[in-house]
Amino acid sequence: MAIAPFVLPVGRPRYSLRIAIAAGLREVTGSETVSFAPDLATDRLVFRLWPNATPYAKWGTRLGVTRVVAGREALSVSRPDATTLVINRSLAAGESITVSMDWTLALPAGHQLRFHGGSSIRLGTFFPLLAWEPGVGWATDPGPVWSLGETWTSPVADFDVRIVAPPGLTVLASGQQTAAGLWHAVAVRDFALAVGRFALLRQTVSLPNHVRITVAVEQHSFTFPRKFLAAAERALRSYSSRYGPYPWSTYTLVVMADLTGINGLEYPNMVFLTPASWGLVAHETAHQWFYSLVGNDQARDPWLDEGLASWAESAVEPLFSLSFYTSWTIPPAVKGQLGQSMQFWDPLGWQSLFAGVHVQGVQALASLGQPQQVDCALRLYVQQNAYGIATPDKLLQALQQFFPNAQQTLKAYGARF
Repeated sequence: MAIAPFVLPVGRPRYSLRIAIAAGLREVTGSETVSFAPDLATDRLVFRLWPNATPYAKWGTRLGVTRVVAGREALSVSRPDATTLVINRSLAAGESITVSMDWTLALPAGHQLRFHGGSSIRLGTFFPLLAWEPGVGWATDPGPVWSLGETWTSPVADFDVRIVAPPGLTVLASGQQTAAGLWHAVAVRDFALAVGRFALLRQTVSLPNHVRITVAVEQHSFTFPRKFLAAAERALRSYSSRYGPYPWSTYTLVVMADLTGINGLEYPNMVFLTPASWGLVAHETAHQWFYSLVGNDQARDPWLDEGLASWAESAVEPLFSLSFYTSWTIPPAVKGQLGQSMQFWDPLGWQSLFAGVHVQGVQALASLGQPQQVDCALRLYVQQNAYGIATPDKLLQALQQFFPNAQQTLKAYGARF
């Protein structure tokens, strides 16, 4: 089906970040200026400080904020919990404000963490981040108990970022590098970066817009970078054809030595992977459509990103084919629980989440009918919700255009609308 180009949202927030990486790669200092105009009246501004969430605080991660001002005016702030900064300022719908603050981030050296320092740096959702859900208001879901996903309710924004790192290290980040130490990203809901010693492999592909793929392999990581590059190109071509063209100009895969096993972490324009995870490239790349382009509240509706990304990869990656997913027997403890929130999944652990959300999500979509029609419905869903934050109702609306019984079918798997 023919689909019009994705339309960038007007009036989106703009961040200006200045980031300095300390020698030793265990501390980051920053200043931040954010311009924002809510589409609904509000009596406050809410920023999330996700590095202070319990899973990371126990490893020594800490994000501290000082000097919160609007112009020359010091702003009254409160901290209802470690991950939430509230600025006490009323705004009418459409009224703009520009807020500035300074912050310091202490990093752990533990392996397998989303925030990582020491031999190299890995950062995503690491700075004070607006928690506004357009049309709804402030999103104040509690963070997961044992895990921490990507930011789930932050409006897409433009970023201008200056990064200063110790000499001799390579810096990689979301968006496009415009000059030495300067990065610009358009309409992304988060900004991620990596600093370390990397070997780089690059290729530009037409999707149909030109996209530069970068595979960055950290020193002492034994792997095959061309496998990552080939998998990324294959996935980008598949999803651009099925769900609409990849809308950004860069895509970076960072292979990091501290990450082990089969593991991946996705952020806008950038994913982090273990040296053995080329089989996960298709899944992590699918998140550029289902999480990055079409956002969702991952605390409330994790199946909207993980289930859809798993469906997308099933047509690309032989290791995780449609037959792989549909051959699973869902354990009784999670069968029919597809629509549960992370409050349900967190205590059960990763294996239950994979079976109950990833696998069961694919099985639910497969039960609707022909895979090509499911893809047509998902293409419509992406078109209608690009750059926004979707809900299960939005997905259902697109599916019902092709499958009138979609609500009844998906409810049998535990989806909630």
